[in-house]
Amino acid sequence: MTDTKLITLLKKLTPDEMRDLEKYIASPYFSKSRDLNPLFSILKKLYPDFSGKDLNNEYLFHSLYPGKKYEKVKSDNLIKTLYSGMFRMCKNFLSQNEFMKDTKRREFYLLNQLRKKQLNKEFEKEFTKITEEDNFSNRGSMEYFMENYYLKSVFRDYSLDNDDFKNTYENALSVGELTSVMALIKCLRYADEKTLADMYNLETRYNLTDNLLRHLNFRSLIDEMKKNKDRFYPYVYTYYLVYLLNTGKSTDVYFDLKNHLNEYAEIFGKDELYILRSILLTFCSIMSAGKERKRFQREQFELNDGNLKLGIYKRSREEDFHVVLFRNMVLNSSAVGETEWLEKFIETYSPELPDKHRENMINFSKAFLCISGKEYEKALEYFSKIRLNLFFFQN
Repeated sequence: MTDTKLITLLKKLTPDEMRDLEKYIASPYFSKSRDLNPLFSILKKLYPDFSGKDLNNEYLFHSLYPGKKYEKVKSDNLIKTLYSGMFRMCKNFLSQNEFMKDTKRREFYLLNQLRKKQLNKEFEKEFTKITEEDNFSNRGSMEYFMENYYLKSVFRDYSLDNDDFKNTYENALSVGELTSVMALIKCLRYADEKTLADMYNLETRYNLTDNLLRHLNFRSLIDEMKKNKDRFYPYVYTYYLVYLLNTGKSTDVYFDLKNHLNEYAEIFGKDELYILRSILLTFCSIMSAGKERKRFQREQFELNDGNLKLGIYKRSREEDFHVVLFRNMVLNSSAVGETEWLEKFIETYSPELPDKHRENMINFSKAFLCISGKEYEKALEYFSKIRLNLFFFQN
């Protein structure tokens, strides 16, 4: 058997990635040592299963060096060397792939190179274009502040290079503020991680984040930020309320967070709004099992309806509508008696369900639509068509 770690990696690649890898290996810029094209040409014929008698060192040696004698130790070592080189190339390819997807980080590296080459006009042109776009779908998240941290850092260095001390100081302040807001948000989101650890009965060690949480006076800090109209106040206060909701399960905090998000919705991108409103939905689900069941079922319905209108019921347009979320929306709208809404929901959004679950979920949804309309016999007909062995169709 040949090198299993290389074969394992190649098996994980999609057909598109295999095609891109072939171009990557063929590029003189990326492939600066041994010529690995012949080896890849043989291996790609065995993709994706990589099984059978052809996958052995002797076969590879004769395919790569026709007419030459196969000598066990020497030839195996040669194949092993080629495999090692191919494995390194594959790992570099994965890094390059990830780098090309990271648009914001690439922008930072470009700006930094333009700065170092003293191409000032081009630097300013690129910097203006990047800052004016501000089309961050992750606006308000840790990643968003990190991306801004890099932009402010490179502009601070650019200003210093050009003896612009006013902008150097201002951007140095911004870098410090962004570092601080990331630290504050990370602290306040720690409750999520602590809850997860408790769920799995994990022993939690001492950590600086927990220490900061216990010793910082967040209430005083937030009051001061509000008083000074700090541009980061709406973000920090949001995550402070999330922290309070996670640790206290208070209905007052729930409504404070909901109202705050409604007021400041425009400062968050769709990705972060999706997460924050999911936190509200989770709280509603918990409360729907208690004394305030009807109140929070209605709250849950309004949040679901709002998410559909805002287009944040899934992370991206390309994704399918998550089956469990779809099911929960059906059950909730049926429970609160929103029959017309449910009918329109099924018609509009069922085409976005995954192919393998669509038919079952439509039957499931229509059954509950019939229940809402008191058509119980018709509901049973729809239920009879569902494969109830799938957990998300079980009520």
